[in-house]
Amino acid sequence: MSSAKNIIKMLVGIIIFLIGIAWYVPDYGLGFWVDLLVLLKGTIGLFLLFVGLIVAWMGYDDYKMDIEMAKEEQKEGKKEEPK
Repeated sequence: MSSAKNIIKMLVGIIIFLIGIAWYVPDYGLGFWVDLLVLLKGTIGLFLLFVGLIVAWMGYDDYKMDIEMAKEEQKEGKKEEPK
């Protein structure tokens, strides 16, 4: 049953992809390329914003984890010394 759901999801994705391509089928001369260029100009900036946010978030999370790990190591070091 799981594989059937995956196949249905893939088919829906392919259909949506084809609709997206059909949206830009050229009706006249360079219409397709002009529309595609406008689309790329509009999406590249958003893509860079989101990728930048994700990378910054991951860096901040790694920074917090390093601080937490250092605190845990200090606690473990203090607990082991009295032995």
